Amino acid sequence: MLEKIKELLGEELTTQVEAALKGKGKDGKDIDLVIGNDGSYVPAEKVEAERQARTSAEAALKDAAAALKDVGGSGDPAKIADDVKTAQTQLTELENGYKQELASIKRTSAIKLSLAGKVHDPEDIIKLLDMGKIELDDAGNLKAPIDDLIKPIKESKPYLFVEDKPAESTTATTVTGVKPAETRTSASGTADSDMDQWRTELGLK
Repeated sequence: MLEKIKELLGEELTTQVEAALKGKGKDGKDIDLVIGNDGSYVPAEKVEAERQARTSAEAALKDAAAALKDVGGSGDPAKIADDVKTAQTQLTELENGYKQELASIKRTSAIKLSLAGKVHDPEDIIKLLDMGKIELDDAGNLKAPIDDLIKPIKESKPYLFVEDKPAESTTATTVTGVKPAETRTSASGTADSDMDQWRTELGLK
């Protein structure tokens, strides 16, 4: 897998990608990458969301087939009309349920990706969010900044979040202590402290 990524991106860019994703997954783990059929690479979390969506679609198709299975079996026109009506109702319910489930999968995936590196376990945060109010854009990204969505949770349950690393201080360290005596220089360029010593030694002071 890694060799494929290196082949696509080159050694230097691959190293940068690995560094960017290091420790950004759940519990500080690295985020795994998956290579798509077109050679693109995506986070494993997004691939899992697509897998869940396919599973949901397959289940919906099976349920739809079951709803249509008995239509027309009796040969009675009146019974067939009732069967069709019942099947149509079931199909509408299945369609609505599938759309809701698919939207939920997409929202959950977008939130998990946005929470990478910010929390210990995204599931703990998702349980506390009002998922029905979270909207996605056409690209499947969160419309509102994730930091705005999780701010109330972070304030009330800070232990769920990864501790922010303090920014490195660029201020020079000030050394405190005794201020050394000022050394004055005479007009001849000789330090006054040296001149005083000579005067003392010569008995002139």
